[in-house]
Amino acid sequence: MNPVSIIGQIVGIFAAAILIFSFQFKENKKLFAAQICSCTLFTIHYMLLGIGGDPGAFSGMAQNFGGLMFRVALILSEKNKKWESPVVLSVICAYSAVTAAFTFNPDNIVCLLPMIGNMIGMGGMWVKKPNVIRVSQLTVMSPCWLVYNIFTFSISGIITESFNIVSIGIYYLRQAVAKKKAKEAVDEKSEDNGTRQL
Repeated sequence: MNPVSIIGQIVGIFAAAILIFSFQFKENKKLFAAQICSCTLFTIHYMLLGIGGDPGAFSGMAQNFGGLMFRVALILSEKNKKWESPVVLSVICAYSAVTAAFTFNPDNIVCLLPMIGNMIGMGGMWVKKPNVIRVSQLTVMSPCWLVYNIFTFSISGIITESFNIVSIGIYYLRQAVAKKKAKEAVDEKSEDNGTRQL
């Protein structure tokens, strides 16, 4: 690994730390601001990996810049509902598709995964329904980026997407356990009522 790639990996670690910490914010404005900062650093991270010798990393750079624009649009939509127009999402998705075409490497089809992950992820976030966001992240966005990061050897990218997958998985596990306990409590109460009637 050359000096440029090493610097890129270090920048990526900072990007991952900011992104993971951003989920501590309850206000959307602060959350998106932290994620914009993270996306900016991730864009630089992949750019440096590309300059350092891996052309496939430029795909990650372009798609992270698209993610940055998307989060800027989300912040602007908090004040102006015009930014919630499907046209905005279409423009950003078009950017993702065009840059994916420009950064595509026929010898490395994995370079298309960030675009797929981005488009599905942005669509999930656009509807602003927590469960849709989680499902799109768990089933498509994070797996696409994780595979891409493994092939690109983005240490911070691997850490980030692994964290996302585990975090959402734990959420659904906790939900399942809570539902099971609630059902058991209802069944137990029904049994108690039946016993009393006898």
